[in-house]
Amino acid sequence: MQCSCPDMETGMATIVLKGIPADLHRRLELRARASGRSVSGEVIACLESVVGTGPAIRTPEEVRHLIEEARAFRGRLAAKGVSITDEEITAWKRQGRP
Repeated sequence: MQCSCPDMETGMATIVLKGIPADLHRRLELRARASGRSVSGEVIACLESVVGTGPAIRTPEEVRHLIEEARAFRGRLAAKGVSITDEEITAWKRQGRP
């Protein structure tokens, strides 16, 4: 990865990523198209979402996908005999919060 310092006029830095797996690049292209952004804009949106800066807005489809992933994960745990209740999840989320 190559990075330059922020431009004094725009306050924006430049990052060059090399060796991006083709499948990852394709998923970025699809997400960008679906959200009406360029690939660069989509990468920035993904970074902001992960890093916590800027809006972490999700489409209803993305929310449904996350819920499906969580349910599948719970199913895999159940198949191994591990049971997690909603109450346990809520308690874990509240740990460390005022």
